[in-house]
Amino acid sequence: MNLPELILPRLARTAALLAALTLAAGCSREPATSSAATVDAAPAAPPALAPLVIETVPVEFSTDAVPVAVSGLLARRAEAQLSFKTGGLIATIDVRDGDLVQQNQTLATLRLDEIDAQVAQARTAVEKTRRDAVRVAALHADRVATLENLQDARSAAELAEAALRAAEFNRLHAVITAPAAGRILRRLAEPDELAAPGRPILAFAGDAGGWLARVGVAEPDIVRLRLGDRAEISWQGGAPLPATVAQIAESTDPATRTVEVELRLTGEVPAGLRSGFVVDTRLFPPPVAARPAVPLAALVEGRGQLASVFVLAADGHSVRRHEVTVETIDGTRAYLRTPLPAGARVATTGAEFLSDGRAVVSAAAQP
Repeated sequence: MNLPELILPRLARTAALLAALTLAAGCSREPATSSAATVDAAPAAPPALAPLVIETVPVEFSTDAVPVAVSGLLARRAEAQLSFKTGGLIATIDVRDGDLVQQNQTLATLRLDEIDAQVAQARTAVEKTRRDAVRVAALHADRVATLENLQDARSAAELAEAALRAAEFNRLHAVITAPAAGRILRRLAEPDELAAPGRPILAFAGDAGGWLARVGVAEPDIVRLRLGDRAEISWQGGAPLPATVAQIAESTDPATRTVEVELRLTGEVPAGLRSGFVVDTRLFPPPVAARPAVPLAALVEGRGQLASVFVLAADGHSVRRHEVTVETIDGTRAYLRTPLPAGARVATTGAEFLSDGRAVVSAAAQP
């Protein structure tokens, strides 16, 4: 057998084997193509969220200024610390804490022995200097005394009379009398004590001046207040008493950095109140420009003065997120600096679960 006869059968078998391998490869590529098509296909859309049930309220526009709430001390308008003009031993104190007194009633006295002696000494000096002045005047008329001698004698008489007036003044103020009808707040000394000049002996309050409350207001709030502004004073949860801003100090307290404000009570003061009681006060500044006010429940994700609210869309089926700046908070309301659409309604109940564009349904629409 020659060479071509040996090669031809082998070539035929090789061609058949290659055809079989090609057919097998074609069959194996079909599942791969199908898998690739599956991977490249777009994912199925997630199911839509069911509408969230919420409650909404309309946005209010308010011109009310936020009240200033501070604590203060109640007092009568006419209160004074009564003391002796000069020092000495206390002889009597005729009143005690809480006593009612009448104008010019004697309240306390010093032992007057020393003071009366000083008055007597001053009177004697006056009498002597007057006699000397008369005698020197006669001698001057006879040209025995000089004009200078006469002037010295008259000056000595005037000095003695001035000393007598001072002694009599001290004698008058060695007795404490009531400056007006009122009440003794505190008794600060006892008989036989040695009282220094000006030492408080009795704390007195007059009835005619009325009542007031003194409060300390912080610097950011004091600029919003004016004389005559309305105020309220309450004590231990009782009914508020009407008052007005009667006085505003012109400087701050260096220790507390607050400004003292006096509130004058304009109504009848209930029985039982005492000077020095701690009271709660609310001061109402003048109205301001209208700005939105929303419930605190409408605010979400607060950061300092920034927060967000969800406003109900016009179709009533979705909400839109609005970032807002909070001016201040009073009770359960927040006043905003950021304007909101007219007629807007904000979500309250359920607001913490909302997102921008979320489908909603009003709780009032539920069966």
